[in-house]
Amino acid sequence: MLAPMLLLARFGLMADLALLMGLPLFWWAMGMAGQRALLAALALGGGALSALWLLASAASMTGTPLLPPDWATAEILLTMTPIGPVLAVRSVALLGALVLAVAGRDRWVLIPAAIAAATIAWTGHAGATEDVAGTVHRAADVAHIWAASGWIGALAALLHAVTMRRPNVERVAVMLAKFSLLGTVFVATLVVTGVVNSLMIVGFADLPTLTGSRYGWLLGAKLAVFGGMLGLAALNRWRLTPALERGDSAIAALRLSLMLETGAAIGILMLVAWLGTLDPMA
Repeated sequence: MLAPMLLLARFGLMADLALLMGLPLFWWAMGMAGQRALLAALALGGGALSALWLLASAASMTGTPLLPPDWATAEILLTMTPIGPVLAVRSVALLGALVLAVAGRDRWVLIPAAIAAATIAWTGHAGATEDVAGTVHRAADVAHIWAASGWIGALAALLHAVTMRRPNVERVAVMLAKFSLLGTVFVATLVVTGVVNSLMIVGFADLPTLTGSRYGWLLGAKLAVFGGMLGLAALNRWRLTPALERGDSAIAALRLSLMLETGAAIGILMLVAWLGTLDPMA
């Protein structure tokens, strides 16, 4: 029961922070007004999920149940490990995002949200890498997180647009066309930083050992799902978007494609949440 709760907390936190950053980024790129109630809820959710992750981590370390919480171990994590400073920075960033959202500064939420999302890099394998290699690893991981957040936020916004009772086809076509360049940047960033992260975690010489480990199989599954997302994104860009621009009836196909792509993104987040708890060499 404990391991699933830790994985659930990691997954929920990554999804929440990705949306908190990705949605205002998409709205800013599209020149659209945002939804401050949604952003405020995501900021509050990020705080709650961070607390759950801390308590689940403490329980995992000691092998005790999640309830009642192991406050003593949680205090040790906060005061004697890097988790304390990381959560402090994240808390301040989430508070800033909440204040800006409530004030109606939807696009400005992007700045503290990006900081909050970046803190994830210090709670996984990148956070354990030392010296100059650690700096490079964390920089690559932050770029990876930001690109993934941008893609996930765009998927959420586009999926909402095409699943409305009467979707505005022309507006959806414009959104897709505008997002094409930004989406290409996200994909290129994910590919490059993904390679860097893999080499930093495993090392080039040890890559063959992944074929016999759980980490390797999960990483392979992640890459396969990512490949599927690339295929769907290419379909959206080169077939469905032009069809919408010509006035063809392609909204149903686009809706299905975006649903599949969003499902794939959720699957990748689940796999990443799991990968972050494993020893690559075990």
